[in-house]
Amino acid sequence: MVLAERSGETSRLRQVFSDVDGGRGRIVVVSGPAGSGRTALLREAVDGLAVPVTLLSAHCSRAEQNLPLGVIRQLFTGAALGPERARHVADLLRRGAQQAEAVADEESAHIGPADAAVAEELWSVVVEISARTPVGIVVDDIRHADAHSLAYLLYFIRRSHTVRTAMVFVESDEMLPVYPLFQDELHQRTDVHYIRLSLLSRAGISAILRERLGHGNSSSVVDSCAEVTGGNPLLVRAFAADVESIAPGTPVSAGEAVGDAFRQAVTLCLRRSGAEALEAARVLALLGDRASPALVGRTLDIGPRTADRLLALLRSTGLVADGGFRHPAVRAAVLAQTPEAVRTGLESRIARVLYDSGAPSPAVAAFLTAAPAPFDVADERWRWAVPVLRDAAELAAAENRVPQATAYLEQAHRAASGGCERSAILVALARLQRRSSPRAALRRLDPVVAHLTSGRFDAAHAAVMVRCLLQDGRHDEARELLRRLDETDGGRGPAAASKRLLGLWLSVSYPGVARGLSADAAPWQSARGPESDGDALRWRATRLLASVLGGAADERSIQEAEQALRIYHVTEHTLEPLTLALSALVYADRAGTASAWCSALLAEAGLAHAPAWRAQLSSLAAQAALRQGMLPDAERYAAAALSGMTAGDWGAEIGAPLATAVLTHLAVGRPDDAGTLLQRPVPAEMHDGRGGLHYRYARGRYCLHTSRPHAALRDFLDCGVLMQRWRMDAPGLVPWRSGAAEALARIGETVRARRLVAEELDMLRAGTPGRSYGVALRTLAAVSRPEQRPEILKEAVDVLRACGDRYELAATLVDIADAHEALGESKRARYAARRARGAAESCGAHGLLARLRPPGTGPAASEAAAGGEPALPGGAELSTAEGKVAALAAMGYSNRDIGRKLHITVSTVEQHLTRVYRKLNVSRRQDLPAPDPRLPVALL
Repeated sequence: MVLAERSGETSRLRQVFSDVDGGRGRIVVVSGPAGSGRTALLREAVDGLAVPVTLLSAHCSRAEQNLPLGVIRQLFTGAALGPERARHVADLLRRGAQQAEAVADEESAHIGPADAAVAEELWSVVVEISARTPVGIVVDDIRHADAHSLAYLLYFIRRSHTVRTAMVFVESDEMLPVYPLFQDELHQRTDVHYIRLSLLSRAGISAILRERLGHGNSSSVVDSCAEVTGGNPLLVRAFAADVESIAPGTPVSAGEAVGDAFRQAVTLCLRRSGAEALEAARVLALLGDRASPALVGRTLDIGPRTADRLLALLRSTGLVADGGFRHPAVRAAVLAQTPEAVRTGLESRIARVLYDSGAPSPAVAAFLTAAPAPFDVADERWRWAVPVLRDAAELAAAENRVPQATAYLEQAHRAASGGCERSAILVALARLQRRSSPRAALRRLDPVVAHLTSGRFDAAHAAVMVRCLLQDGRHDEARELLRRLDETDGGRGPAAASKRLLGLWLSVSYPGVARGLSADAAPWQSARGPESDGDALRWRATRLLASVLGGAADERSIQEAEQALRIYHVTEHTLEPLTLALSALVYADRAGTASAWCSALLAEAGLAHAPAWRAQLSSLAAQAALRQGMLPDAERYAAAALSGMTAGDWGAEIGAPLATAVLTHLAVGRPDDAGTLLQRPVPAEMHDGRGGLHYRYARGRYCLHTSRPHAALRDFLDCGVLMQRWRMDAPGLVPWRSGAAEALARIGETVRARRLVAEELDMLRAGTPGRSYGVALRTLAAVSRPEQRPEILKEAVDVLRACGDRYELAATLVDIADAHEALGESKRARYAARRARGAAESCGAHGLLARLRPPGTGPAASEAAAGGEPALPGGAELSTAEGKVAALAAMGYSNRDIGRKLHITVSTVEQHLTRVYRKLNVSRRQDLPAPDPRLPVALL
């Protein structure tokens, strides 16, 4: 085995043995950090001695440290003695051991008369041997020698200067010697020689690796080894052993080369450095980047000077550099070899030290959650831990580190002492779990529900419970909590504010439940605002939705909602008010604005790893996309909403996403898929909330589509009864009058149908005409006389084009074509049909295209007309201006209409068309292909 960079030390040690032959004794102390190769140096020196030497050697061990005269016994057991002399020595050792046991507590430097007699006779044996050959007394790892052996060795040392003996003591660096009096006497002598081993240089590391790895000893391997080992020979050889196990030719990095051999070598190195150094290394590893001599000292309950000496000792081994471990692999090895019980105890001590030093809550909580129970929860001294864990959990949740926040709260729940405190922690845990599964979150809250219904009542917790229970369909339990909440005293303060806010939320989210509580029985449904800033956003959003549903929303309140969407990010506390604000925008016919904000918030929710949040926002995005006529987007978002949460997690709120998916399937011409969705079982409690209205309306549309007008009418009228009862009769929520009018027209009750549409139009005329107004106009045309329909539909087209609903615009254009056809105006009907086809293709409304398809043509022909390729063959050759003119001409617009839309002269339109005909090789308008579906709706 190559002994790298130790030739000088080896020569010096051999010279000591050679000098003994001159008649004078010599004493040598070989020292160095753990793993530096002290034993290997001793073996190398002894094996190459040039003079004959009788060796008396012993290797000390911690396991035999309490064995009296164990080291002296090793020295003489290996001596070449005659039988009679050997028996005499054995008797001496036996007598000495008995005497040692009688005075086990005596210090090593003190020796009594009886021991002196034994020691003198043993020394005479050494003198007798030295008369023949020099004697080498070699004790390896002397710090583990027993106290009485050290006393005998000191007796020998004091008499060795005239005897041919070389005494070699091998010791490792350590904080404090086990028997300091032995060390003190050695240091007082002037004839003691010291040989200290240092860490290896890069050349020494390369020499060892060359011996072990041969040609695999590349420059990169040497660099990696130096980086991770610091030149400690023990670690270098372990590193080489791990590299040998790697496939030949594989690039070796410092971290990847670390294996079992290295990890075991690190532990061995630390154990050889002493228990204090091992414990300090473990603390250093646990503290990581926060490590400092002060924190290490406070954790180990030692002074700063002692801590500095410990860290200096670790630096001498090569494991530590610049206040921390030389390489992450070393830290990982220390942690991997730390027993769980030891680690738990150290982590709890570190947590307390960090807390006392003012460290941030997450830093303290990371150590408190390291094990199931790192601290005594019944101990008054640990009462600070629960608030720290809760604070750290809140910060982690705000940064979307949900697993970490959950771990903090679970630990806090285990440590909490009072029922109210534990309930509060369970509520916080449930909020976190609602990101992924509302139903699973409620399961966490079952103990809180039981506590609220049978024990001490907490209004703030009750409000959270009511929301969760209602979504899960447990409405009877929710009503019981509402009854208990109503019985609580106090008209002011946080509890009263929570009750008022809950009452307002119930009125817009679950009006069927809120309606069961009369005004006298529920005075907390007052319109007064919150008394804390924390509820301000929730209050504004809920009140905005209430005003939209009650027909009292103004422009200012809608702008406030947009401002809130602009300022706030998605969190457990803001998700509900933000979704309420988005719903208000959708119902106020601001679907385009709502769609943009849904996209922005979905991006945030995606980063939060919150599938339940994504599902809820996707449901709103689907509604907004459907009301813009963006059918592919509506279909995608609706599918994401239904797949993002199970039906059980949606619970009583599944009505809205199901309804949007059904309406989208009908619009794209897939009624069978819509029927399949409607066959899904839904909870009866769904009809207590807004989602039930959406579901009934969508089911009514499906019944109309499948020629069941009486069933459709029943659903539409049921919507109307509930909306009026709940005081949310807003056409923007559900246009039940228009739906009922269509159903009535199908069964021949036209007069009643016109009356319902007129009511709806009267409600909508007070505000700016929007999508709901356009839809109502289209319905009015359907129940009016044939000659009145074109004019009404034209007004509907203008309104729907302005509000940006592609689907309703396309449907209205189809109705115009039908109206002209019914009046016998074939030319106008064809003109309107071309415009309708272009509009329907632009939004993917294949159901409308079926109404426009000429007899004898199938879906393949229609798909060929729409195509997946550019809408205008050779369209890449057209300029932007030519493309717009060609598209509008293909839709049936006159040259004058095209000029007015594009703000150009009729002459310019004619010039563009001439170039378009030439480029596309057509001769008339009727031969122009369908327009690009990406054409802005404002041009349709």
